[in-house]
Amino acid sequence: MSFRYYPRYVKGNPQLRVFLPNFWLKLVPNHQEMPENCVTFKAPLVMTDADIRNYLEKIYKIPVVHLKTFVPFPELKRAPGKEYLIKAEEDIRYTYVKLPSNMKFTFPELFPKEKIEEMTQEYEHMKKMQEKTQKAYNKKNWDRCDVPTWFQI
Repeated sequence: MSFRYYPRYVKGNPQLRVFLPNFWLKLVPNHQEMPENCVTFKAPLVMTDADIRNYLEKIYKIPVVHLKTFVPFPELKRAPGKEYLIKAEEDIRYTYVKLPSNMKFTFPELFPKEKIEEMTQEYEHMKKMQEKTQKAYNKKNWDRCDVPTWFQI
């Protein structure tokens, strides 16, 4: 992120350059069936279509053929203990970007199944080891079940 306020100009100072804007774009998977050259982003409400187009073209060098944005109606929930409704989440702008027809985009698989299975196996192993350690501790201190661990010597 860059500074919120551009620094004050003083004659003789070097030219200030802002490298990163105060905007962000989040790449999200498509929830509907879309062509391979369409990409979906989440963006803040303050970004206009021109801002999004310039952000993608100038910073990431992504050629944008067409851009469509929309803001979905927010989900409402009842305020706790009150009669009125409030927004459940902050408003967000969804952006559909169409790339040139020769470009293809597939959403990356961040968590491959093999990696997930390996991590669950490690988690189960650690859980078993923890239970084994707890059983050994309980067996050793069977007569001190009500005493906290910091009090035991």
